[in-house]
Amino acid sequence: MKLFIPISYFFGEPKSELWQLDTETKHKRLLATLPSSGRDVVGKGITSIAWINDQQLVGCDFNRVFIFDLALCELTQIRQDEQYNDLHHISVEGQGVYLANTGRDCIDILDHQFHPVSRLDFLSDAEVAVRVKGQYSTKGDYYDNETSAIEFHLRKVPDTWHINHVIKAGERLDNRIIATSFKKKHLLDARTMQPLSNDLPTQPHDGYVDQSYIWITTVSGQIYRSSLSLPLQFELFFDLFQTTKSEGWCRGLLVTDDSIYVGITAIHKECSRTNWLKRPIEDTRTGVYRIDLASLAIADFYDFSHSNGSRIFSIIGDHNDETTA
Repeated sequence: MKLFIPISYFFGEPKSELWQLDTETKHKRLLATLPSSGRDVVGKGITSIAWINDQQLVGCDFNRVFIFDLALCELTQIRQDEQYNDLHHISVEGQGVYLANTGRDCIDILDHQFHPVSRLDFLSDAEVAVRVKGQYSTKGDYYDNETSAIEFHLRKVPDTWHINHVIKAGERLDNRIIATSFKKKHLLDARTMQPLSNDLPTQPHDGYVDQSYIWITTVSGQIYRSSLSLPLQFELFFDLFQTTKSEGWCRGLLVTDDSIYVGITAIHKECSRTNWLKRPIEDTRTGVYRIDLASLAIADFYDFSHSNGSRIFSIIGDHNDETTA
């Protein structure tokens, strides 16, 4: 089976790469290094990709959305917006493209030509104004505020909901637009902001929907699943870091007929969000674990660690690979 994995880096010049991984041979191939947007943010880069048609991927980085043509190996369409900030995830369902605009605390909906359809806001107009102007208090040295004079689409901002992932699965989930909220620790209805699931013990990040279940990862390595009925009732399916040698910030999820693929990202600074770590941060890695669904054993680890602090946010299957079908 072949996978597509977007990689960005914490350190050095901002860089976004698209890699192909052959899970049988373990061969890793760099398909493309994306051109700079001219709006790069240090320590940020490509986060998510999804199929928009048989030959093209739609993707996002910190503040732009793009289409990547696999035959041409280049970007063929780009959309930028002054209120795109810390884009985390992109998904496609029907004629809609759904974008988790995390720093803006909203979900943007586009059509396949990137025309705006609607913006589902989790903030009031007054809260948006405060966020965009930078009139908020910050702790530590990570976030930017108004004194930094940095434009909103380039700024690292504290958020309220921290929407990580958007799920749209048609009638199977009552045509709801569902989002994972890092801050609230549950899944919610993006139109009403009401909870659609039980609360999880730690912060959820990524989701995946197959024919029977909706699957969720938490940043601390737990994999939960729920049947496709609302409200969602998640139960622990697998605790990744109970059986692995290496830990990391858990992001990226793909479920196939016989395997679960889970991405992890090396941690370079401990904080309140990493209090679940059982090992020193020097032992964390960036890569993809493959879990055998039949035995629930760790079948492989594909290492993408790099001295510049490589990061993984998402994993998708290569639809054009015969072994993926």
